Amino acid sequence: MGNLYAETLLAPGLNVSFQWRHQNDGGNLLSIIDPESPVRGALGQAIDRFENTVFQLTPNKPSLIEWANAQETLQDAADRRELRLGGAHVFQQSIELLQGMQMMTDREEDPVKLAMIHHNIGDVMGFIGQRSGSVHFLEQAALSYEQALEIRKEDEMPVEWARSTMNTGLVLQAIGELEDDAGLLKQALGLFKQAVNLIPKEPVADEWATAMCSIGTVLYQLGTNRRGARTLEQAVVALRNTLAERSIETNQFSWAISQNNLAATMQALGEHEEDIAALEASIPLYDAALKALTYEAVPLISTMVSANRASATLALASESDFLDMAEASEQEFKRIHKVFEGTDYADFQTKALERIEQAEELVASLQV
Repeated sequence: MGNLYAETLLAPGLNVSFQWRHQNDGGNLLSIIDPESPVRGALGQAIDRFENTVFQLTPNKPSLIEWANAQETLQDAADRRELRLGGAHVFQQSIELLQGMQMMTDREEDPVKLAMIHHNIGDVMGFIGQRSGSVHFLEQAALSYEQALEIRKEDEMPVEWARSTMNTGLVLQAIGELEDDAGLLKQALGLFKQAVNLIPKEPVADEWATAMCSIGTVLYQLGTNRRGARTLEQAVVALRNTLAERSIETNQFSWAISQNNLAATMQALGEHEEDIAALEASIPLYDAALKALTYEAVPLISTMVSANRASATLALASESDFLDMAEASEQEFKRIHKVFEGTDYADFQTKALERIEQAEELVASLQV
């Protein structure tokens, strides 16, 4: 797909909206910039520096700079801080460059290039908005995609139309999460469904799978928010369809995200319906994700998935009255709480403590 957005990793264990950019696909953004332009080289380096970065989607962080400055703890080496700060400035500069190109490109003479410029401005605006929690930047991204879609007609440029439609959905999904707006999440879902029908499985199977995973993710968000079991069941189907096109051999991280998100959906369905079988089914899915997401490779991601697994076992212990499982959940959340000691993720530590207290209460009740 060639965009800059991070993929959602569902994190019910600590109840946060958690996202991770790992795709390494900013090629489209660079393709229209003059190879001799100094901004092109700087932007390529900035995209590389922002790879394998993670963040909690929260509203109105003052700037992308602050987000970049907070990335060294757990996930990144300290000596990358200055590179990240420089990269953040480059994204701001690239918007000015692309807007200048937009002004100099005539729609009648080169509509394809103009549509790509609009789309790429949307990518950078959305990238900044997603990480800074700025609804303003996200709304500006949506406007840029709308401008691209005025040129990219569905019947004339179906794949390009699908990409701009898909990215509009990603922007609306982010705003919907930030503002707890189910209406925007439903709009995002509709756009994802339109896009996935026009993205060919071959030769871009991972692009199709990304769209299908987004459908599953937003269905999960709607299902856990208001809509209930049927919506969660639809999310399970979408995520299983995603996994049919993703493999650990071809894209380890994408595959693991899909495993985690399917597990989280099975867990949500089990908790909603008091369904022991669904809760039990989530555990091996989390285990599979954790084999691919080792603490040594991606410590923060691995910790979040471990918290998901611990919350699933805690829910299962509550439904089945398994004392040993409740005690194991308690110990795992204590380990997770310790991981966050002395880091910038104080709110994660607080949420881990809340889970410890829940586990302790359950253990005490089962010991009676």
